[in-house]
Amino acid sequence: MYIIRYPQKGRFAPEGVVAEWVKKEGESVAAGQVLLRIEAAGELLEVESAGDGVLLKVLSDVGCYVRAGEALAVTGKKGEDVSRALAKLAEPKAAAPEPAPPAQAPAKPAAQKKSEKPKETKKEDVMPSQQTTGNPENVIPILMPQAGQSMEEGTILSWKVKEGDTIEVGQVIMEIETDKATMEVEAPDAGKIARIISAEGDIVEVKVPVAFIADNAADVDVFLGAEGGTPAPAAQPAPAAAAPAAAPVAEGAVVPVLMPQAGQSMEEGTILDWKVKEGDVIEVGQVIMEIETDKATMEVEAVDAGRIAKIVSGEGDIVEVKVPVAYLAEEGVDVDAYIASAGGGAAPAAAAPSKPAAAKTAAPAVQKTVASVSASGRVKASPAARKAAADKGLDLASIGAGSGPGGRILSSDVENADVIPTETQVHPLTKMRRAIANNLLYSKQNVPHFYAKTTIDAGLLFTTYRKTKEQFKCSVNDFVMRGCAKAIRQYPPFRSQYKDTEIVENPAVNIGIAVGTDEGLTVPVVLGADRMKLENLAARTREVVESARNGKLEGMGQGIFTITNLGMFGVEEFSAIINPPESAILAVGAIREGVIVENGAMRPTRLMTVTLSVDHRVIDGVVAAQFLKTLKELLEAPEQLVS
Repeated sequence: MYIIRYPQKGRFAPEGVVAEWVKKEGESVAAGQVLLRIEAAGELLEVESAGDGVLLKVLSDVGCYVRAGEALAVTGKKGEDVSRALAKLAEPKAAAPEPAPPAQAPAKPAAQKKSEKPKETKKEDVMPSQQTTGNPENVIPILMPQAGQSMEEGTILSWKVKEGDTIEVGQVIMEIETDKATMEVEAPDAGKIARIISAEGDIVEVKVPVAFIADNAADVDVFLGAEGGTPAPAAQPAPAAAAPAAAPVAEGAVVPVLMPQAGQSMEEGTILDWKVKEGDVIEVGQVIMEIETDKATMEVEAVDAGRIAKIVSGEGDIVEVKVPVAYLAEEGVDVDAYIASAGGGAAPAAAAPSKPAAAKTAAPAVQKTVASVSASGRVKASPAARKAAADKGLDLASIGAGSGPGGRILSSDVENADVIPTETQVHPLTKMRRAIANNLLYSKQNVPHFYAKTTIDAGLLFTTYRKTKEQFKCSVNDFVMRGCAKAIRQYPPFRSQYKDTEIVENPAVNIGIAVGTDEGLTVPVVLGADRMKLENLAARTREVVESARNGKLEGMGQGIFTITNLGMFGVEEFSAIINPPESAILAVGAIREGVIVENGAMRPTRLMTVTLSVDHRVIDGVVAAQFLKTLKELLEAPEQLVS
């Protein structure tokens, strides 16, 4: 059996992205045969098989970031069991063996568990002890995937399967959230889910087991090295905040209703609307309020059944995660006593109700303190404050510490922020901003760019767009994208990539759209854009753009061409940097009023300038000019783009 690893020498960079698997699981391979291709430092490099046999297991899917020495796949004889190899890979690299942690910790009462942070699962919590023997060979761990180069852990948002279910390869088994996106995880193996050890809401390190496939749970217990069949600590029940209570609130008991943590990076939420009122009796799963986070608006469901005895945070209030916004109880006096005593296992901040609205409007006259930032380097601010700052073109960091909890900036702080800062501000690079910087720096330094631009008579385009918009929702950019898709289909170099000793032509026209978010620039991809009518293309584009703004990137790594549009900001023309390994990008400017001179006469119309950046290693000047000429003809006769 061979473990295929990311090479640590040669032309391979210290890290790369899995671009393509040439072989699939179960297929025969020969020594020296190409198994997969990895994009590293702008090059597409090949990883070969170390011996003859079968590709037994793929460990890093397309789009995954991998580092030097990291395991990519397992090959061996047909039918050979890979569970031992996987277990060996999962073993912690400790200097000395440690016994498995005790698993006898008693469960906490439900009222206490609601105030706890999501459980963090680490490698040492779930790996079998090095002293354990007799691990069943049929036990296969399901690992937290590494969906990106900077991903270190993931939060399990929901399980799509339960213990006892039989799953197939490729079946969606859970949804996770990383520091950048929300994604569905597919099963890498087929079999029976014998044990789920990480529950919804748990934070788990990458490449650490979250569940096990086996014939029965007893085999998993032995595999984990637990005594007497007792599962490892990670298998303890999840916090009650992540799992609905099975019974209504007991008489005399008080249960806080907490501001949920909808994602690992969420720090607070704004209550937009209460769907219930004091005195209402609610059921588990009932929608009780609507909140706004820094990424999305969402409905919140009740995790316990009972009577709403008191609502302590009103509509418009900004509340930290895991802090009570209401209480379930039979009588309001029980809640008053609960709050007064600051007991009952509630979060410390629950001892006092939210600040009244009048108190929130106060802001310091002079901002002298440094803005509060999260661990990722992002300034802590409410969603309303971010919107207000964007509307005013104000840098949140320039406001300093806000008047909200923990120095968070509120919308009132933005409204009162008219003092010019006198001190130099230093902002640490986020992981996403660092990745953007590295990628574009590589492109500008290593890809020989050249630029060509043309100005389009957009009078008829604008008229057709307004008429079409009455039939279905669309934008001018959708027309541009439709025109690019048709033109790219005619010119294969625009679907091609430079690969050191060869040029690879891609069959599909997958077009990326540059989307600006609070975290930085992302490029979701519309797959098969040339096969869609304008209405379908417009709808699909809205879907992928909205997903990107909500942190879920679609079609990552599959684009062959990118469109970036700054026209909505009044920018008339600009040049863009190619998004490697693509060979071209189109920068679209604003539609503006202008004149065209024809046969010595001036005609008023609307104009739009587009600038094409191309990789000269792949696309010659003549081909670029032909592409722009075709695109211009298509956009100046837009009726042919509607159907």
